Amino acid sequence: MDIKVHRGLEQIGGCITEISTVSSRVFIDFGQNLPGNGEPTTPEQDKLMVKNIFATNAKTYEAVFYTHGHEDHVGLFEYIPTYVPQYMSEGTKELLLIKYRTLKEGVELCLEELQNDANSTKEQIEEVIVQKSNAENKIKIITKMNSWGRTPPRKKPCSISIGDITITPFFNCHSIYDSHMFLIEADGKRIWHTGDYRAHGYMGKGLMPTLRKYATNIDTLITEGTMLSRNDECIHECKVSEKMANVMKAFKYVFVLASATDIERLASIKNAALEANKTLYVCSKFIASTMKFFTERESEQTHGLFSFSPRMLRLNGLERMKKKGFVLVVGTSQISRVEELLKELPIEETLLVYSSWEGYYTIPEQVDANPIYKKFRKLFCNVIDIHTSGHADKTTIGKVIDVIKPQKNIFIHKEKSAVLT
Repeated sequence: MDIKVHRGLEQIGGCITEISTVSSRVFIDFGQNLPGNGEPTTPEQDKLMVKNIFATNAKTYEAVFYTHGHEDHVGLFEYIPTYVPQYMSEGTKELLLIKYRTLKEGVELCLEELQNDANSTKEQIEEVIVQKSNAENKIKIITKMNSWGRTPPRKKPCSISIGDITITPFFNCHSIYDSHMFLIEADGKRIWHTGDYRAHGYMGKGLMPTLRKYATNIDTLITEGTMLSRNDECIHECKVSEKMANVMKAFKYVFVLASATDIERLASIKNAALEANKTLYVCSKFIASTMKFFTERESEQTHGLFSFSPRMLRLNGLERMKKKGFVLVVGTSQISRVEELLKELPIEETLLVYSSWEGYYTIPEQVDANPIYKKFRKLFCNVIDIHTSGHADKTTIGKVIDVIKPQKNIFIHKEKSAVLT
């Protein structure tokens, strides 16, 4: 097998890895560049890049496999040629459908409001129509994608053959639901591609046992190295929840900025709210939908850890919330609604728990590329950072290499100068 990393050796995100034989090839991820990582590109440039990749080294059998649903891994799926099958886990597929269906509904509502507003311009309406069309196109593509189901405990996952290449997906723990790593076999060789992973989440305990059992006789290990150049402390999600519970007890009104697709962080927040005896609220249909999906898929087998029943924020229920206090999970897209809500609350009793990467508001390049995180923090007088990475720390990466003992290591999803020391 030949390995070509099109993107990811010198940047975090935007990953594209090609693995080929004489007759076949598979791609692991086709990701969009993250803000502040890699050269900014336009949709036209992305589309041309994908076209050129598939026009070069073409094989009889081809396919694209996705490790998980973050944009820096799936963001270019709409540009993949229609004749090339795309594969992702059932959980990733449904999560993306929830995302784009929710976006489509929001755009349709916006379009209706513009069409009923005499002051709306033709350009405004046309722009929203394009957004609606884009969302519909993405839903159509995702719906047609191939998917694999979650493997039952103590069972070996089923393999998928693309020509003479065999791909076997293995569930792993990452800061988004239903992430996977892959065993790729052909020509008597074995490659292990980790995707993004970690060991310090609720579902991270299966990492090393999986590697010991299945990642044997590996010729090449392709592993992410996000944390190789960082010294962040990677605490367990249990500790995240414990810290959150302590501050939730100290403040009456608590906002938590977190990702709607991170099932483990949402569980930490839910457990902390229970410990602090506060009602959990959401104000986003997307967050409410992902929580409902997680509950349906995971509640029973996790004994309720991933069971969510938040209340939706209603304006007519605000007085009750103000009287009893609350924990409200929000995303950056709800900043306008949060601004309005803060006008009704005493600032000395209100807290923001910032549960995202600190680089979004501390690194100038990140702030320039995506200023919303810093803007969100500035809405609050009281802010505390409680977070842990979705990625493996240097110690875990070292343990993974020690367990697998590959002939060769390739580090991707890392900064240019990052090395394992």
